[in-house]
Amino acid sequence: MRNKFAFAFGAAACLAAALIAGCGGGGGGGGGGGFPILPPVAGVPVTLSGTATYESVPNPNGSLVYASTSIKPVRGATVEAVDATSSAQLAVATTDDSGAYALTVPANTTVFVRVRAQLTRAAPGASWDVSVRDNTQANGLYSMQSSAFSSGAVASTHDLRASTGWDGSRYAGQRVAAPFAILDTVYTAMQKVLSVAPASAFPVLRVFWSPSNAPASGSVAAGQIGTTFFINRSTGREIYVLGKEDVDTDEFDAPVIAHEWGHYYQSSFSRDDSPGGDHSGDDRVDRRLAFSEGWGNAWSGIALNRRNYVDSKGAKQAGGGSLDLTAGPSTNPGWYRETSIQSIFWNLNQQVGFGPIHSVMTSLPFRSGAAVTSIHPFAAAFGVVAPDSRSALAGLLTAQGINAAANDSYGDQEGNAGGLPAVPGVLPMYGAAMTVPVVTTACVSNVAGSNNKLGSFAYLRFTAPANRDYQFAVDGGPGGALPQFDIYRGGLIPRSSSKVSLGVGDYVLAVADSANSGAKTCFNVTIQ
Repeated sequence: MRNKFAFAFGAAACLAAALIAGCGGGGGGGGGGGFPILPPVAGVPVTLSGTATYESVPNPNGSLVYASTSIKPVRGATVEAVDATSSAQLAVATTDDSGAYALTVPANTTVFVRVRAQLTRAAPGASWDVSVRDNTQANGLYSMQSSAFSSGAVASTHDLRASTGWDGSRYAGQRVAAPFAILDTVYTAMQKVLSVAPASAFPVLRVFWSPSNAPASGSVAAGQIGTTFFINRSTGREIYVLGKEDVDTDEFDAPVIAHEWGHYYQSSFSRDDSPGGDHSGDDRVDRRLAFSEGWGNAWSGIALNRRNYVDSKGAKQAGGGSLDLTAGPSTNPGWYRETSIQSIFWNLNQQVGFGPIHSVMTSLPFRSGAAVTSIHPFAAAFGVVAPDSRSALAGLLTAQGINAAANDSYGDQEGNAGGLPAVPGVLPMYGAAMTVPVVTTACVSNVAGSNNKLGSFAYLRFTAPANRDYQFAVDGGPGGALPQFDIYRGGLIPRSSSKVSLGVGDYVLAVADSANSGAKTCFNVTIQ
């Protein structure tokens, strides 16, 4: 599907990945560019203009409705005129919000027009670099392009449209629209941030999609990505997107893409301590996971201005589902339920707008504290950063069974145990404050499920009295237990051994049993 194809010029365009090769005979270049620029050709230059669009398949309630496919503009993308003989880039521009572009090129030259699945803008002011690539084709950058034509002696119009490839019952042709649908969701998400923070500098983001990307574990290069997900690697921030026909495709599931971009937002501008792992709206999960996934769902509605989260899957992409973002769980709401968190964020945005939410998510009180990311430190920071809107948040917290006490990052006044009052690791949310040297016990539980659920972690807060190395020991427990620990202040503190260098201040120690071995597993904890 990534070989050269010929489409009617002006009605559709071919899709190129890996080498950005084209149906008009163009080629060369890998991934993101590097084309030679030819010296000007004598004569009066001409203008090539047109509109780049893509076919968009709506997903109102969890199933793709191909019969309602509409045409949308490719916004903010890089478009270039390329010499069809030498593959040299002759001109480059950016599409506007209607998908329009204009390029000035030498007259009477054989060229083709290429639209890259890439958004770029350099500082000063707002800046970004987003690209959609094929992880099964050496991470090549997607693009669509016209057939070759003569630039002529006068201005001319050349439109490009990316097709879904759907023939009424299956994907019979190239799925040219897919990368551009993904790109447009990212563009929409960035615009929401820019609406309240117009000078935002977005870190580089690479999005990987392929028709081979399936919910299977194995080689990412073979498309075995498991699920659509965000990851912050040492080499940069990435989102991987499912695309396997009749199994699970996400390119037109805009809320799914926006959800993962919400995690990118946390990574780039805020903080996310989530342990990740399997989860559902019915689970009682670790506070960090509930906050992260609830935020991601709510963000999809905030960015896309829609009330439901949808995900298509199955035969003909018609077997998915829909989740109402406006209401929390009907039973057992609380700080440990992602559906409670998504309802709080979505309704808070409806009541006070995104500005206060962004101010708190990016604030030092939220980002730099010792308490791990959850609704309680967010609420405490909200009271400091957005005091005029505090009452709106308090009402939403109370409605979800969460204590609305102000300035309580540690949830000391929280009384909702999720129906598990006797289960260790639930309440109190943190142990009593301690100063090193520390000798204590931390107990966890598998009653609520696997190792990212409520009670899976015990949280201890302690104060380091001096700038020096500290020795940590978490041991003991029954046979088969595997103690582990992490240290937090302003996010996870990297460590390579049990000896950690810390500055003066407050910290949180998160203790877990990675074997998830029992209903009550207790470890000895020493800090000295």
